[in-house]
Amino acid sequence: MIVFDLNTNDTEALLRHVEAFKPNTGDAREDARLREALLELKEALVSHLEDASTSATPIPERRI
Repeated sequence: MIVFDLNTNDTEALLRHVEAFKPNTGDAREDARLREALLELKEALVSHLEDASTSATPIPERRI
């Protein structure tokens, strides 16, 4: 479970790192799992940003 308590700047910075990171562990299966996890994290971060931009109230916990 991931709960975000990030401001917009921190969320955007983390999103840039998630998008730029390319797994290269030497293990194809591990790389595939990491790519999938990063994709899930990216989707959650984007959703968090969208929620923050449409809501003036605190963002409730988001479970993934």
